Amino acid sequence: MENLYLEKQRNYTIHAPEKIHVMHVIDKLSVAGSGIHGITKAIEWWIPRFESQQFQFTVCSLRSPEVAGEIFEQKKIPIFFLSKGKFSLSTLTSLIALIKHKRVHILHLHGYGATNFGRLASLLTGIPNIVHEHTVIDNQPFYQTVADYILSPLTTKAIAISEPVREFMIHRRKVKPKKLETFFIGLPLAEFKPPEPTEVDKKRTELGIFPDQQVVCNVGRLDTQKGQIYLLKAAISILKELPNTRFLIVGEGPDRSMLESFAQREGIAQQVIFTGLRNDIPALLALSDIAAIPSIWEGGPLTLFEAMNLRKPVVGTPVGLMGEVIHEGETGFLVPCQNVELLAEKLIFMLKNPQMAKKMGEEGWKACQNYDTSHSVQRLREIYRELVT
Repeated sequence: MENLYLEKQRNYTIHAPEKIHVMHVIDKLSVAGSGIHGITKAIEWWIPRFESQQFQFTVCSLRSPEVAGEIFEQKKIPIFFLSKGKFSLSTLTSLIALIKHKRVHILHLHGYGATNFGRLASLLTGIPNIVHEHTVIDNQPFYQTVADYILSPLTTKAIAISEPVREFMIHRRKVKPKKLETFFIGLPLAEFKPPEPTEVDKKRTELGIFPDQQVVCNVGRLDTQKGQIYLLKAAISILKELPNTRFLIVGEGPDRSMLESFAQREGIAQQVIFTGLRNDIPALLALSDIAAIPSIWEGGPLTLFEAMNLRKPVVGTPVGLMGEVIHEGETGFLVPCQNVELLAEKLIFMLKNPQMAKKMGEEGWKACQNYDTSHSVQRLREIYRELVT
């Protein structure tokens, strides 16, 4: 099958196009109440940074229309929804029809469904594909492991956002190392600016946080993966020692009611603020003293870089890119996943040593400057050109 695929690609790329048309294919634009998927944000950041006279982009979601699609419509980026079920075989024929209609040159694939149907469409149309993995999933479904074993020869190029993700792609997703490279999405640092002090003060007032209260902030989907329950368990110990602390839980998701019930049951509900989905993340992080990211598994959480770019120290877990970016005792602390006692200990240490925490935040800001979106855009620009010449 791989020889047939390579032959189709050779026939397709004899004449390089003047303008390269890339289609980003993604399973869906949002995940479990998050409002918008991190991958969707990455695509939104990438596309406007390419030269319009040299590159053309289309976005395709395999599922039904979502509110998150408006971000592409607002930027006049073509977005198509195939409105297919997770295992619908008609996904393949609809995807191929769209590829041919839009005269696509490269498929950039994100997610299990996208990489499965996308690689088959790549085989049948003769155009190259990129399998882009953004996370490590320890409990990968068995059917996906089988699919990856079969479809791996059809992968033209693969990208991992961190070294742990790279290992996951090699050993679980069966991607050949020679096809794979690693680089992070990045954050548009110039756009993610700290707000004015007056705005920060206003947000504190709106949330009922007094000037003398310290704030620990978590931003992310309220889901098992993100580990907010361990932060709340740690909060019980922290509040016994530092009762003037407040915990800001920013986001939405399937675990919200469980987390709120836990806080109520443990008598800490008055000290925990659930904000729901917000579009003022820079201000919420800016009013906080520490960012806590107790995830059980990750790829490269964007909130890590959002916090670091706002000079906030981070207490995280050694999963995904956090294990590479957080330098122990310099930009923050790493604690083992689900270790409530150590999580509480490190947060208490930072809260009791605000000057040291501030210094860690400054060091984190310096490290964060190496993760601007411009770096990934430059490499993608090169990859796209390599694939059609």
